[in-house]
Amino acid sequence: MLDKTANNAMAPREMTIAQWLFNPFVRIAGGQALAVGLAVIFASALAASAGGVHFDGLLDFHLASSVPLQVAVMEGLVNWSVITVLLWLVSLLAAPRTVRLVDIAGTQALARWPLLLAALACIPPAVRQGNEKLVAETLAGRFAMPPAATVVAGLFALACVIWMVSLMWKAFSVSCNQRGGRAAVIFVAALLAGEAATKLLLSLMITVGSS
Repeated sequence: MLDKTANNAMAPREMTIAQWLFNPFVRIAGGQALAVGLAVIFASALAASAGGVHFDGLLDFHLASSVPLQVAVMEGLVNWSVITVLLWLVSLLAAPRTVRLVDIAGTQALARWPLLLAALACIPPAVRQGNEKLVAETLAGRFAMPPAATVVAGLFALACVIWMVSLMWKAFSVSCNQRGGRAAVIFVAALLAGEAATKLLLSLMITVGSS
């Protein structure tokens, strides 16, 4: 049996675990996805602050000695809002009659949930201490071999970022009704523009905030 999602796409009544993990947007979209996605962004900020990691760009995940909670929240909201606006604008040009901003905003917020797992992986004491040591050595200009715990957490974080990008593509495809090579080119262009825009915007905001 099939149901309709918020953007009128047909979705199966029962979802497999793989579908929930890699394409939940055929089931959840619109305001429901937005509410869950925003909760995920704030939870990710809490984990990032506790684990000492920055989301200092649309696709970025970097270690730091400490990350104030307000900075982590700002990073999450800026990254999400920038890519939402970019995808909304390009979708208005491609399919203006079938695009709802709430669907794009909701699904893109929800697509960032793998970063919560990546940040949580940096909280255990062994990982946190290894990360802090590596950051301190790097800031002092010394080469340091990353501890095993840091390497494992880093590889897991990389996998989570790749997972997030896959979810962002699925979210764009479903919420904006875009498929095929042309859609892929549009999506990649939006990602590159979003990465540049978020890096610049976050840098400016942090500079202004610290002045």
